Amino acid sequence: MAKHNIYKIPKNILKKIEIIKSNEIVAGCAVKFKAQDLSSGRLKHLGISLTNEGLKILSSIIPPATQGKYSDRNINGLEVIRKDLPKETHYNSIESPNWGDSYNGTHTVDLPYEKYPRDFRPPRELEIIMSCKDVRSGLSVYVISFQIQEVLDKHNKYFEEHLLENLNLLQENIGACGAEAASMPFSEYSKSLHLSWEILPPGTLDETIERVFRGKSPTQQQKDVTTERYNFFRSLKPKSFVFGESGFRRYFGALIEDDLVVFENIEYGNAVYVLFDKWEELSKLSRLDLLSGKFGDSFERVVHKDNWKKKVGMIVLAKQKAAKTK
Repeated sequence: MAKHNIYKIPKNILKKIEIIKSNEIVAGCAVKFKAQDLSSGRLKHLGISLTNEGLKILSSIIPPATQGKYSDRNINGLEVIRKDLPKETHYNSIESPNWGDSYNGTHTVDLPYEKYPRDFRPPRELEIIMSCKDVRSGLSVYVISFQIQEVLDKHNKYFEEHLLENLNLLQENIGACGAEAASMPFSEYSKSLHLSWEILPPGTLDETIERVFRGKSPTQQQKDVTTERYNFFRSLKPKSFVFGESGFRRYFGALIEDDLVVFENIEYGNAVYVLFDKWEELSKLSRLDLLSGKFGDSFERVVHKDNWKKKVGMIVLAKQKAAKTK
């Protein structure tokens, strides 16, 4: 079982970082696991299992939100209550009976209430990269290396904040954490985050699945999700479909207008993004930049909750109407 979250960066990790000459740091560590622990499903949530054929391990995975609060934030984002700001007036609408009796009909009453403003910090969707040099069956112990797929710059003002988040992501999922010099320079890592888009005419469902997964064999669940999104995106009457790639991630969406795009990450999708205004510029940003919140006026994020498709449809219609009035 994973250990509790850490609330500050451990001293031994800070000391190790001080003696690392490179400015590029990653959260990562190697951990020994007993064969019986792996056989019993200790790391099943990371797609790691021990069978008669040996250790089965994925190259990388976004850990499930159920592993802890940092794993949840990594996928669903975080709502921050801004108690440093004045409260705002909001309204709850209720139906009230006319003349005290609903027999006479009802009317809508807006009841005011005060609450602090909220800021939404989008999910970072960081993956854990995993490897094991010896995966043969019959070993009593397996040494597995784990690394968060984000290179951190020691001179960045958010370095310690992001390092603490990444250490906790490891802590929640493997019960250990550490830091080391990045094997890839930050400049090279940043290049791998940029979304490269392919814009193609809407094709058949089979063609779409092939393009989304690039020849890999999707699971039945991934096929079902892609089929559902395919049907939804087609209902928006797009000019083209868009297929994006950023590192290990695959994105699929619809180009409704030249400055209006709807897309999501099929493999780990929990929300749809609607990009507008500066679509061509936004598409050149890295995924982390796009999700950083710096460009909040240029896109909307709709979480997959009740009526999310209706909400996306309403945003699209509103943008199309606004464009016609210009």
